[in-house]
Amino acid sequence: MSHCNCPSTCTCNSKDGNYMFFGNLKIIKKHVDAMLQMDPEAVQQILSNGHDWAADHIATSKDDVEEVAGFLMNEVVEDNDYNNQQPQFIPADFKNHLKKLMPERIEKTKAGYFATTKSGRRLSQQAKTKRAALSQLAAVEIAKHKK
Repeated sequence: MSHCNCPSTCTCNSKDGNYMFFGNLKIIKKHVDAMLQMDPEAVQQILSNGHDWAADHIATSKDDVEEVAGFLMNEVVEDNDYNNQQPQFIPADFKNHLKKLMPERIEKTKAGYFATTKSGRRLSQQAKTKRAALSQLAAVEIAKHKK
């Protein structure tokens, strides 16, 4: 019995039981594609009206998906330059929209990584890794919403 709608070359139906992995990826992609088609201002309005938990869930999910993708890419892909490839489903103007929604960002310098404002003011101490700087930026965002 088929567990997915993939072509006959699909390995989702393999006997090892990992078809759920691929099925879950398809469901995640479907929902991400749908959310990216929504009006960004309307979504921002909803998030600003006490539903910032949704942004936290997306951030956590992103970290989880990124970790699994990194692991699999290291195991499967010989050319490990996948981080420089932009996913195909992200609209071209999404990066600019994200900067408007969250003017704080991570800046890489020779000394390390810093969470900074749009104007370049540092919001955090120097971090050795981008992940550590992202954690600091998340703490700044949480602190802003607790006020």
